[in-house]
Amino acid sequence: MFKRLVYIFIFGFFGSLLRLWLTTIFAQQHFVTVMTINVLGSFLLALVTGALPFIVPVSDELVTGLSVGLIGSFTTFSTFCIDTVSLTTQQGFLLAAVYWVGSLLFGTLAAAWGVAISHRVQQGRLP
Repeated sequence: MFKRLVYIFIFGFFGSLLRLWLTTIFAQQHFVTVMTINVLGSFLLALVTGALPFIVPVSDELVTGLSVGLIGSFTTFSTFCIDTVSLTTQQGFLLAAVYWVGSLLFGTLAAAWGVAISHRVQQGRLP
């Protein structure tokens, strides 16, 4: 249990730094950046939990550290929610709805793609 927590802490630190770095660099495109981070995180979460253990031998603790720590801190659900409210009040409902639907749609599609790739890896059809 302690090893799992250490992995979550370490990877969480790096995931949050990566998110901070990206949102700082692309501050002018904040909403696009957050959506991209969340879509990428959806894809990576599916790969880390579904394919990674079949590609290289990794412990359950490491998979938890990568999924909960790295990807969990990299993705930004709370920011997504606050941004949706901010867009609604500052830019209007239409832009907020596009952001909300786009984030959910593309995030779900990215996760489905990651799951599909993971299944192929598990069946030995991908290296």
